[in-house]
Amino acid sequence: MKTQLATLTLAVLAGLGGMVASADAIAGKIGYYDGSGFAGGIPAVITSLGHTPVPVSVLDTSSLTGLQALVLTSCGPQPLLGAPNAALDTAVQNGMTLVVESMCNGSSAPSYIISANLPGAPSYSAYSAAAYPEADNIEIPAGSPIQTGPGGTLTATSLDCIPANSCDLYSMTHYYPRSALPAGATALLTTGNNDHVGAFAWSYGSGRVIHTETQSSIHLPGSGYASDTSSFHAGMITYFTNLLAWASGSSTTCASSGYTGTQLLWCQKICESGLTGRDLDVWLQRWIRQFRQLPYCAVGGGNPPPV
Repeated sequence: MKTQLATLTLAVLAGLGGMVASADAIAGKIGYYDGSGFAGGIPAVITSLGHTPVPVSVLDTSSLTGLQALVLTSCGPQPLLGAPNAALDTAVQNGMTLVVESMCNGSSAPSYIISANLPGAPSYSAYSAAAYPEADNIEIPAGSPIQTGPGGTLTATSLDCIPANSCDLYSMTHYYPRSALPAGATALLTTGNNDHVGAFAWSYGSGRVIHTETQSSIHLPGSGYASDTSSFHAGMITYFTNLLAWASGSSTTCASSGYTGTQLLWCQKICESGLTGRDLDVWLQRWIRQFRQLPYCAVGGGNPPPV
């Protein structure tokens, strides 16, 4: 056993540079276009996920080149109202993830997002969720990739208005019939009716489009409604953080990999604290001696074997 352990330790330390390079590879530039004027907290979330925030004011080729993802918030006039944007379409085809959050006029007016102007030109129409009790009861469907992530874990009540009709804002402004979503779309959020989808994603070329009819970005610290007292306020911050982590490919964390207790703390030291050199070597050796396996970030980002 000692020989096997020594061999494993040497192998990990020998490949340490590769592990660090792998961790760095997920970091990238995340653009943000605040068409709502209320989402000033987005850059801080981007930074917390290990990425570099890039303000975008014009959706053209030069502004979109090199972005791993782009967050576009919509409330009023914004660039997707007029016509499809060729530069945006090409950027997504080439691998960028586009996150579009439409958040206003849920009570009666249609969504500000014209689906045919999104990459891939899908065809679907919005229905107001805020005009019905559905806006107060938001569910996370089975298999939703944003249920758990760096922001925490969403439960069946995290995004609900409790008690109903006493919240300042709507957690979901519109919904879309599941049958009308783009082919192969993944539902991220629904109302209490599983066929009424309020956030979803679909692949386009090498990239992905995420459309969310929530007001999550305005709840972030530094945003316009950071002091909101609605019962779903904290859940909205968790939701946006997990959503952006998934969009940018950095959703695997020590917590989401299932580590708890001492194993969670040690994993965070190795994988998420930024340690390098001898300090990182010490923690890796300690981990291997204790658990006789590799932390998730040393095995390609996958979940660890059972301890």
